[in-house]
Amino acid sequence: MSQPAPLHGKPDAAAPGYIVVFHDGTVPDPVVDELAAAHGFVPKHVFRNALLGFAADLSADALDAIRRHPAVKYVEHEGVVRTT
Repeated sequence: MSQPAPLHGKPDAAAPGYIVVFHDGTVPDPVVDELAAAHGFVPKHVFRNALLGFAADLSADALDAIRRHPAVKYVEHEGVVRTT
């Protein structure tokens, strides 16, 4: 079995979701549709320009499965930018 894609960042209760980044050259829409149907989530946003991927709230099981999908380069915890 292949290694799961890296998971970066730290959980933040103010932003509990994830950003999933695909490998260059991936066409995001069909992969996002496939993953959402298989793992029961609704993407908050699909990224098609600066990076390829999507943002979503994911269950622990969905996160594990998505990290093992061959199109996934890495996953990052969403975060909140705070200013002082």
